[in-house]
Amino acid sequence: MKIGIVISPGGHLAQVLEVLPAFQGHEIFLISYKVPNLIGFSDERIKRVYLVTFLGAKRVKLFFSLLIDLFSFLRIFLKERPDVLFSTGSEIAIGAFYMGKFLFRSKLIFLETASRVVDPSLTGKILYSISDLFLVQWDTLLQKLGPKARYKGCVYDLCDDRK
Repeated sequence: MKIGIVISPGGHLAQVLEVLPAFQGHEIFLISYKVPNLIGFSDERIKRVYLVTFLGAKRVKLFFSLLIDLFSFLRIFLKERPDVLFSTGSEIAIGAFYMGKFLFRSKLIFLETASRVVDPSLTGKILYSISDLFLVQWDTLLQKLGPKARYKGCVYDLCDDRK
């Protein structure tokens, strides 16, 4: 099975690195933004890394980044043909998930970031309805989402004993 991980850099990437053992035995590729701290990034568990356009976080620049990235996703997905797409966020996952679901029939797994304790992220809200598996790291989020949401715990050891 081929798994594509689509995430923004920083904390989202850190959480993905924590869950990579769950994907052991599968071919994994990663898509993230082309930012200075990710140029040259490698991890022996990830076969290929694709870095896509990031013009900036301001609304207009972000909109154009996401629009341009749709062409990058199409090129990458035509090459990779992912069976599963996985993300912890953020907005980079939106276009990739919709394209993966409707053009490539990929299964979608979204893991809401650990920083979302009370309310889901905007990306989570947008992707909830099309995700095949929607995981949260805090049981308090189950009340804010529908029956598709699942709580299995937290990816970080430090938040496992939080009650």
